[in-house]
Amino acid sequence: MKKKDILLALMYLPTDKKIEMMSPIQIMKALFLFKMELGLSDSEFYKFEPYLYGPCSFEVYSDLASLQSQGLADVELSLFGWKYYHLTNKGRNIAKEVVKKMDKRMLDELHDVKNIVISKNFMELLRYIYTKYPEYAKNSIINAEVLTK
Repeated sequence: MKKKDILLALMYLPTDKKIEMMSPIQIMKALFLFKMELGLSDSEFYKFEPYLYGPCSFEVYSDLASLQSQGLADVELSLFGWKYYHLTNKGRNIAKEVVKKMDKRMLDELHDVKNIVISKNFMELLRYIYTKYPEYAKNSIINAEVLTK
């Protein structure tokens, strides 16, 4: 399955909180957790590296821009200028078909990580990732001690 299809499925899947929009950080961390939990290699999925807020794959940003230019995703800005992505009707229709074809284990894992990510605020999410995968916190601009409180 293509990486971009998994990204579409992630954005499409419902959550316990019924939230349809995701920030880039939520998308990034959900895809990272998905990869790590399934044990996917860099050749099979996005390659993540330690960066300013933990694991980052710049290819995810490229794919989000591509989904936007194809009319599959759109962006809304919050009052603070944060971007939030959501699928367009066209994107939802395509994602619905992708989800139907997904392996059940992959789909369940994607759903689980989305619920985890959506349930946490920014600092809680970083704490969760940094605790579980400390090697991805080494380049963080957030002081690790702050996250342990």
